[in-house]
Amino acid sequence: SHSLHNSHKPETIYHELRELSRYYEDILVHLRKDKVAFRAQLDVVFPGYDTLYDDLYGPVALAVIEKYPHPEMLQKKKINTVSKVIQSKTCHRQAMSDTMADKAIEYSKTIYSGCDKDDIEVLILQRFIKKLKEDMAEAERIIDEMIKLAQELPDFSIIKSIPGIGDNLAARIIAELGDMTRFKKKNELVAFAGLDPRISESGQNDGDHMHITKKGNKRLRCLLYLAVTCSIRLKRDDNSIKDFYIKKKQQSNPMCSKAAKTACASKLVRIIYSMCKTGELYQYNK
Repeated sequence: SHSLHNSHKPETIYHELRELSRYYEDILVHLRKDKVAFRAQLDVVFPGYDTLYDDLYGPVALAVIEKYPHPEMLQKKKINTVSKVIQSKTCHRQAMSDTMADKAIEYSKTIYSGCDKDDIEVLILQRFIKKLKEDMAEAERIIDEMIKLAQELPDFSIIKSIPGIGDNLAARIIAELGDMTRFKKKNELVAFAGLDPRISESGQNDGDHMHITKKGNKRLRCLLYLAVTCSIRLKRDDNSIKDFYIKKKQQSNPMCSKAAKTACASKLVRIIYSMCKTGELYQYNK
């Protein structure tokens, strides 16, 4: 491998991935707080701005609100001026940017802010935007570094071949799995993820729940659950996780969505184990 880390032994890579993964999660916690604070402040200064664009945290929405944090700053602007701001931050074409700019300008004329444009509230909103962007950029940097590291491991391309798992998820799952060779049997890995079924005392299993021990690695469990959720949303046909989910929802005592997803996560971790053991990429079998 000819990357920055070519002198690395696999155990060093696993160690670094785990540490980066912890740090990444820490940033995500900050990001969630940033978003809550930003939205609360936005509701005061520029009410309803979050309804203007599909993604409030995407480059367009952030570029416009950063430049014009108060509706009065936007009202008298020409479409072309605002459009240039959008184009400087995205690769949208002129027409698309004009439409978005026009929408924002027209909207700014219809609402009343909870403060004046020179008030401290506006300044605080700008600070929140700055912090939000910094944390988003840092998260991006860390996940890129994790992907670079994970790409040196054979398991990366294997896990990524599963429908619903992209670079980001594959790197994070590997960071939590660590070196798979330490699991001698499939059930050891299932237990490590805390996805082994718990036997209920009464022997009665209702279809509403899939009782799992919930011991084991909670982070890994969350990531597998996320992977299952992504997988189920896919429009692809060659997807055994989705097949399994549908089966669980349609069996004689159907499972609720959450229980079915948990059952899928348990299946997914078994699939991952087998694939990494044999070194084979994902193959669809009904």
